[in-house]
Amino acid sequence: MWSTFITTITVSLRERTQLFWLFAFPLILASLFFGMFSGLRDNWSIEPQRFTVVQDANWKRTVSAQQLIDMLDGSTSGERLITATTATSRRAARSALDRHATVGYLYAKDDGTLAMVVSDTTASRADGASSTNSMAITLSVLNNVIDRYNQTLSAGEAIATSNPSLFADTKVVGALSSQGSFAKEVSLTNFKPDPFARYYYALLGMACLMSMTFALHAITLAQANLSALGARRTVSPLSKWRQLAAAFCASWLGASISLLVTLSFIRYVCGISVGGREPLAVVAVIIGSFVATSAGTLLGSIPRMPEGTKIGLSTLIATLGSLFAGLYGDFAMRLNDTIQRTAPALHLINPVKQVSDLFYDMLYYDSLAPFMRTFGVLMTMSAVFLIGAVILLRRQRYDHI
Repeated sequence: MWSTFITTITVSLRERTQLFWLFAFPLILASLFFGMFSGLRDNWSIEPQRFTVVQDANWKRTVSAQQLIDMLDGSTSGERLITATTATSRRAARSALDRHATVGYLYAKDDGTLAMVVSDTTASRADGASSTNSMAITLSVLNNVIDRYNQTLSAGEAIATSNPSLFADTKVVGALSSQGSFAKEVSLTNFKPDPFARYYYALLGMACLMSMTFALHAITLAQANLSALGARRTVSPLSKWRQLAAAFCASWLGASISLLVTLSFIRYVCGISVGGREPLAVVAVIIGSFVATSAGTLLGSIPRMPEGTKIGLSTLIATLGSLFAGLYGDFAMRLNDTIQRTAPALHLINPVKQVSDLFYDMLYYDSLAPFMRTFGVLMTMSAVFLIGAVILLRRQRYDHI
């Protein structure tokens, strides 16, 4: 039995096509995801923009204006929204804008409020859905800061006109100078996953189902009517169930190794964290590879079907399941969400989705109860696959070899 185990692993690792699809292809796809999503993360960040500050007579009369610019330039806050240069007039600032030396300028009006001017080109780029989203975010934040400054200034002037004694109240002064926000970001769990992690989870689900070809190939080789090796094994003294058990264990090991390689690449190269639950992620990979091996055993047990047809069927199952698990872009992810809301029972029969849900459950929930429920679903699938494989293999008889 041990020699059959070693032989099965050796034969599987000699199949170059199988090695590509099980080891290289998931890594290539994960690398593409990493390159694509890294650019999107950069577009959604704040990037300091070049602005001219018009320090004319109006500006010098506005005492707190320079304090605001020091904050925006990072001199006092440490967080930079603008890279500031100075000009003595709006005409000089406009000239710098026309030369594209800056994206805009800030100036003080006669009433002491501040205004922001940007070029038409900058405004159109910020409004477009291109690679300049970081500019749009920065300009939006800058515009909100200036509006907040002007509102605070107007409120202070109104209080000074109507009831200046209110300035003796520390609560009023504190409310005017507060930099609070109307929204607060909270997390429902102890860990905040990467917004693009769900695509990597779907990739792990697809890689898991692709690994069923390990078992499919091993079980096909054990059948006397489909391979010469199977014919020799049939007349060997080793019982059939021992041969199949060795092939199953060897295939499970090969699938687990291929998925562990993919998981390690996603975790340490692509930087997709698993929330400190690396041991549980390894358990999820082992569970997924067991399901894939069970499915491959069932497909490999189909009599009188060539191995190429079986491999094509396994690829179809993996790619079609990946579609409904959300792997193929935003449309597929919306389809995945729609099925989850309207017909969740359809996901229960999709092994790709269930394997990816192991990682969802591990990261999005503090409790392990959802993880264990998904584990139960996958073990039920495995039992059904193995029972079907046993039925098919027990019925196989050969008139001659």
